[in-house]
Amino acid sequence: MACAQKLLYTASPNLMPLTLLILGGGAAGFFAAITAAETDANAQVILLEKSRQLLAKVRVSGGGRCNVTHACFDPAVLAQNYPRGGEALRGPFTRFGPRETVAWFESRGVRLKTEPDGRMFPVTDDAQTIVNCLIDSARRAGVEIRTEAGIESVERSESGFEIRLRDGEVVRGDRVLIATGGNRPGHQWAAGLGHTIVPPVPSLFTFHIRDSRLAGM
Repeated sequence: MACAQKLLYTASPNLMPLTLLILGGGAAGFFAAITAAETDANAQVILLEKSRQLLAKVRVSGGGRCNVTHACFDPAVLAQNYPRGGEALRGPFTRFGPRETVAWFESRGVRLKTEPDGRMFPVTDDAQTIVNCLIDSARRAGVEIRTEAGIESVERSESGFEIRLRDGEVVRGDRVLIATGGNRPGHQWAAGLGHTIVPPVPSLFTFHIRDSRLAGM
């Protein structure tokens, strides 16, 4: 949320409406797009997603129920659960943590429940509830959602940024927010714009082992 707001608050002195391009239609991209559009109703917010289906990972998270957040409302304690990034995350968790997440969804008619292990799910036990909430909130805020918009390149221009799509179309904007997760292209685009990329470390991943003894496990 803070990132999206900062992108809008750095508008040019002439106060012309900004065009913000969100690269990636996952949960982070949708949340950023919604926040930006609701922060500045005059901004044009365009979300670009390469696949046909939106929020695919949200649909399958938590066994199809979507574990939205965790019932740990102390930012200092919550940050301790991230040994590789706890120090950096304490500030963001203080500004927008589980408590704010619960309130954000409840303000949009989605109630969450807490399970014995602290995980929080929608009371419907259906990830589609979260998917619908994000898509509906984006559309109500005026976000332009474009699917099958694979990105070929991201470059600076004299007036802002140019996103070249795989079909040859060029989409122009004043600001760009990269929300592609751990995908390598997103890191390459960021590096090409001058950012330093810390080599990622696997967290959740799958094993591909050709061993017949494991086939039945």
